[in-house]
Amino acid sequence: MDTVTRFLERRDALLTRLDEQLQETDSAHDAAWVLCEYTGRELNLGDCVMYLPTSGDILVQAAAWGPKRGAERMLESRLRLSIGRGIVGECALLLQTQCVDDTREDMRYIHDDQPGLSELSVPLSRDGILLGVLDSEAAETGFFDSRYQQAFEAIAHIGAAHLWRLRNLAVVRR
Repeated sequence: MDTVTRFLERRDALLTRLDEQLQETDSAHDAAWVLCEYTGRELNLGDCVMYLPTSGDILVQAAAWGPKRGAERMLESRLRLSIGRGIVGECALLLQTQCVDDTREDMRYIHDDQPGLSELSVPLSRDGILLGVLDSEAAETGFFDSRYQQAFEAIAHIGAAHLWRLRNLAVVRR
């Protein structure tokens, strides 16, 4: 049985564990790292990146699993994207999952450090407000099927609830 099928079969217990890990976070940055590491590890991905929105309609890479990750919770380089630009940016703009089977055939694809041939980008949002984007690229075409989309969307749902909590907590602290 492959990793994603095993994850989906054990989804409730695994997502409860993710929820507990996210409960321990006290910033969006910390939550981004937990989400990236969790998704990369549980789904055995070669690459996973979490983007967080900043002021001015910009998305910035906040956490990574795989080759972009340098030392513990440090990124080798941070890609910044305008909302609406690239596959990730369009995911953020539309608040809709984007799954690309072959990035060579998609004009939206933006080459980063390690080029991928397929990409899955899932928004984290609440009440129509963008809270982040969870993104992964794979070295083979057609890698991300509906099972991966289902797993990413379940993880994003839990992540969005915590990013919303942290966003509101930050407003109260001001």
